[in-house]
Amino acid sequence: MLFYGAIGLLLLALHLWAIVQVVRSRSSPGMKALWIALLVLFPLLGVFNWFLMGPRAEASS
Repeated sequence: MLFYGAIGLLLLALHLWAIVQVVRSRSSPGMKALWIALLVLFPLLGVFNWFLMGPRAEASS
């Protein structure tokens, strides 16, 4: 039972992290709203898609 709780907390943390990253990104407000809607409506699919297709951080030199 503790294992499932830990998995749930991990998924919640990933979900919240993805939402924070969307808000902090340089995307347009419309794209941010679309990503947040995707994350809220489809949590696991949304987080997975954010990792694959979300904007990447710019490398600092």
